[in-house]
Amino acid sequence: MRIAVLSDVHGNRVALEAVVEHLRRANPDVVVNLGDLVSGPFDPAGCADLLMSLGHETIAGNHERQLLESGTGASDAFARPRLTEAHFKWIAGLPATLTLADGEVFACHGSPAGGDLEYMLEDVRSGRATLAPEDAILGKLTGIGDARVVLCGHTHIPRVAYVRDVLVVNPGSVGMPAYSDDMPVAHVIESGAPHARYALLEKLSSGWSVDLRAVPYDFGLAARQAEQAGRYEVSYSLRTGRMPAE
Repeated sequence: MRIAVLSDVHGNRVALEAVVEHLRRANPDVVVNLGDLVSGPFDPAGCADLLMSLGHETIAGNHERQLLESGTGASDAFARPRLTEAHFKWIAGLPATLTLADGEVFACHGSPAGGDLEYMLEDVRSGRATLAPEDAILGKLTGIGDARVVLCGHTHIPRVAYVRDVLVVNPGSVGMPAYSDDMPVAHVIESGAPHARYALLEKLSSGWSVDLRAVPYDFGLAARQAEQAGRYEVSYSLRTGRMPAE
């Protein structure tokens, strides 16, 4: 069985189209999208239309919840007036988690135990993302049932970790390679490259293999969209995979 995993598109249809083309060659059995779908300074409506047409297994991230709850963050505020009633109906119907492969794979946006805002694998107390201690990760796995693979997004950092016989995979972000946030503390997330990210998992006789993939696309076009929306820090991140120095 081959599972492709996408996350954190953030309305970047240009990046999404590149990943979709790449997926055609990968030919997975199932594609799962881990949320944060359309909130970003790009093309929210066009991205929603494409995602809806693809019919991937899809869950809601924190930005889907914030869109529905009238959150005031810049990405949600940009997306909300550009989405249609049909888009909102689709978003409202998305589940928070999914199980796949007869319960062997559990998919969430943040963490199984802490919800859509909790970082599963990263510790950001230093101001930058590092791999969290094993015990800290283990405490976030409550609620996965008999799953041996957990798929998570939210931090935009491609990463694979193995914790007490559970494989945890973050595919990275399709559409936004870097960002800064003030919660839970002020920190910067940087993937280090502008590529659109996804992961391909394959079940082998010896266990699950994981291929973290970085797909080139027209970074400049997406960066110009962010500039037109007045999001110059996002534009910089799309060209570099890093946040601008303060």
